[in-house]
Amino acid sequence: MLLELFPYLSALLVEEVERRPDKVVLRTRVRAASGSCRCGQSSARVHGRYVRKLRDVAVGGLGVVIELRIRRFRCENTACSAVTFAEQIVGLTTPHSRQTPLLRAVLTRIGLALAGRAGARLACAVGITVGKDTLLRLVRALPEPEVGEVEVLGVDDFAFRKGRHYGTVLIDMATHRPLHLYEGREGEDLAAWLCDHPEVKVICRDRSSGYAEGARIGAPQAEQVADRYHLWANLGQAVEKTVNGHRSRLAEPSLEPADTPDEPQVVRLPAELKIVTRLREQHAAANELWQQGCRRRGSAGNSDCTRPLSANWLTPPPRTTSSPKACSGRTSSTRMSATCTGAGTMASETPPSSTARFRNRATPEASWPSNGICGSTAPGVDTHPIRGRSLRRSARSPHGS
Repeated sequence: MLLELFPYLSALLVEEVERRPDKVVLRTRVRAASGSCRCGQSSARVHGRYVRKLRDVAVGGLGVVIELRIRRFRCENTACSAVTFAEQIVGLTTPHSRQTPLLRAVLTRIGLALAGRAGARLACAVGITVGKDTLLRLVRALPEPEVGEVEVLGVDDFAFRKGRHYGTVLIDMATHRPLHLYEGREGEDLAAWLCDHPEVKVICRDRSSGYAEGARIGAPQAEQVADRYHLWANLGQAVEKTVNGHRSRLAEPSLEPADTPDEPQVVRLPAELKIVTRLREQHAAANELWQQGCRRRGSAGNSDCTRPLSANWLTPPPRTTSSPKACSGRTSSTRMSATCTGAGTMASETPPSSTARFRNRATPEASWPSNGICGSTAPGVDTHPIRGRSLRRSARSPHGS
């Protein structure tokens, strides 16, 4: 069953299979009794043994590690420069390799598709741990693809540094794959490449005189045509040049206002946002509680509200002028700073609490002026000249007067 899943392990004898939390380990050894040296001489004289670890493709989301017990043989060929050699398994091992050919092929395809960082993330997602540098090294190790017969050749320039340094790219128009790159935009290099490829029949290029001369010298049998992009670009430049040359003949724009369409009779306002509607309802509810005499949230039979009503939710009362008598009489001594500190100062919109902060007695609620000058205070109350706070002497104080 195991050999059906891993047919490339047919030359090995699997002695043990161990599953770990992050990988599966296969302990194996070679079935053959002898090994072949690179000179072609076969030998059965074992010189030593060691364990070699090869990484394989993942199975069930877990990485596979093949622990292979390798034998080192003594070469019996006296003319061979190698005294000893390690056995290699065809289709499974290569000298100094730590990956199986199947895993190397998978990583190479991932590197070609996604390059370094993205390819490493995808490989980790399928159970293969690999670094970005390894993927790039596998891509660079690939041989250059062979250039077959090219019948339609595309020639165009590109910028290494725009305005400073340019190069030329040659493309196979049938497969849209780049064939060759060289620095500069001269025709000599193009002619040299075309001399090695006499099968070119059509050369698709821009209107550069250098490319035209190189194509004529290197491939006189080829037909030179312009590609679609350069045709549209040249057409646009020609139209722009013509319009700029006849700009003075263009008619001046009319100063008469253009006929505007009739405005609609019914103008529909945009729908109000949900957050605006919710804020408007909360504002109306807070003002209604304030008008009913509720000074704290939850005081009117609503037990889930315990915070005072915020002044931001309340509509300020109209500004009226109050007489100095408004501050006379028995008033609360807790919040007089906003009322008795200067002329024309707005009073606090939040009335004082019904319970005084002092231990001597409770102060009843009193009416608060909205605006005015407080010329007098309650009997027995001293007003701080700076802070404007009432200082009531306690009757229980040993120094009371």
